[in-house]
Amino acid sequence: MQFDQKISALQKQIQGYSREELLWFNGYLSGLLANNQIATTAQLESIAPTIQLNPVVLYGSETGNSKKLAFELLKLFKQNNIQARCFDLATYKVKQLAKEEFVLFICSTQGEGEAPVSAQRFFGELEHEALDLSTLSYSVLGLGDSSYPLFCKAAEDLQILLNKHGGVLSIASQKLDVDYKTAAHQWFKEVINHVLNKSVTPIHNAVENRQELNTQPKEISTRTKRSYKGIIGHSIILNDRESNKKTYHIELESDEELDYSPGDAVGIYPKNKHEVCAEIATLFKATDRAFELEKLTITGLSGNTLKKLEDILTIEVTDKRIDLIDLLNLYPANKQVTFDQLLTVLVPMSPRLYSISSSALTNSHQVTITVALAEFESNGVNKSGVCSSFLSSLSVGQDIEFYIHPNSEFYLPNADTDIVMVGPGTGIAPFRSFLQHRDLRGDSGRNWLFFGEQHFVCDFYYQTEIQQWLESGVLTKLDTAFSRDQKYKIYVQDRLRQQSKQLWQWIESGAILYVCGQKSPMSQDVENALVEIIRENTQSSEEQAVAYLDTMFLNGQYKKDVY
Repeated sequence: MQFDQKISALQKQIQGYSREELLWFNGYLSGLLANNQIATTAQLESIAPTIQLNPVVLYGSETGNSKKLAFELLKLFKQNNIQARCFDLATYKVKQLAKEEFVLFICSTQGEGEAPVSAQRFFGELEHEALDLSTLSYSVLGLGDSSYPLFCKAAEDLQILLNKHGGVLSIASQKLDVDYKTAAHQWFKEVINHVLNKSVTPIHNAVENRQELNTQPKEISTRTKRSYKGIIGHSIILNDRESNKKTYHIELESDEELDYSPGDAVGIYPKNKHEVCAEIATLFKATDRAFELEKLTITGLSGNTLKKLEDILTIEVTDKRIDLIDLLNLYPANKQVTFDQLLTVLVPMSPRLYSISSSALTNSHQVTITVALAEFESNGVNKSGVCSSFLSSLSVGQDIEFYIHPNSEFYLPNADTDIVMVGPGTGIAPFRSFLQHRDLRGDSGRNWLFFGEQHFVCDFYYQTEIQQWLESGVLTKLDTAFSRDQKYKIYVQDRLRQQSKQLWQWIESGAILYVCGQKSPMSQDVENALVEIIRENTQSSEEQAVAYLDTMFLNGQYKKDVY
């Protein structure tokens, strides 16, 4: 057959092919040329072209871990020549799900089994929208803490909602504990293999020839949580008497050797005050059973618990995060409800985490925490935080049970790497641990600390130690911000701005930037200052500066431990 006739026959043959089929056919011909192969008609007919999956990664993040994993997965997709997109659940439109083919959800759980705050709109719409997701395949990676009673509940709820709308689970969902990296990377590998096996491959089969998929980013920790029994070895208030605050330095001691690293936290299971438990039990004529409320959540009730209480008490509650005793006193309730019925509604109290403020190199049988007593007014009554009041009430020698909570995202870098630490208030805790550790190891990396509180005279936590580190050279630079020592309030973010040029030099030279303390408003104010510093030193737009800081976070140069 002449060449022109062959071209004519080929044109007739491919007439009506879809774009995807033409792309496949083009790849097939390229494969023949590359391998100098000739296929028979039978071979051609036996090869059925498929359309490549284009995955979508959706994340719901409270502290940034889910976001970081989402972008790790996106990077792996790119490395394996897979087109993928990534979105925050905070901005993703629920109705768009019906147009997707393959979606991977990475979602953490916070509070009492609730979705991250930024993802709650998405969850609400997914629950109430009328959607047909029968053409959607998906998988869910849940992040949580098995110490909490409702472990990975948000991920479970997400899967239930997706199934309700007809979504098809194509890869087994996973629930990951605090030390999640190894399991997450295994899930990544399953996902990559699934996508590659569902996609078009060249004639030299890419899946078979690929010796090892690039799915193993560097792992930081493989430690797990471990509980210890100990005693209160020491407890003092760090503030002077003139202070408006009560911040405790508490030392926990154990006969066992404690396994922890700088950046980790201590988990404490608190107990409710006996007098509050007794008051609630008495309302249900069960005074002698007050002890049964000691480890249940009766303060700051979540939306889920409030709904259940509304049902059994036949009341309508307009308050949010109200305490149980206030609810019972403020709202006329169904008097027929028994104490046992009440207990079925209440959930076990979640542990509270406190950043460790010591290095195990100083004493492997001791760990210290820095605890601010939370005091506030609610419904005209002076109250205090459940765990902070529990800890502050313990005397030296009293028993306490605790566990070590590994934090693989907030750790010291190599010994010669510079670090910048921003830790106002109790946010100083992990940085005391960092400085102790680097001092005892003789690390060569420079250390720069930003600390802030209300007053220099009465609120400078660990002042003597910090000044000694400064004099010895362990602490290279110190900037403090005592907000109420002058007419105009000064905060750590103001000190960051004042040090803009030198701070930028440290960042450019590879220094790791750490922020610890209150999530709102402190960490957001600090982040805004960092964006300004990046803009100023790079002559970039705000959008570019935000993207730069985001890249620092994803690459591990900017780390946050905020609460």
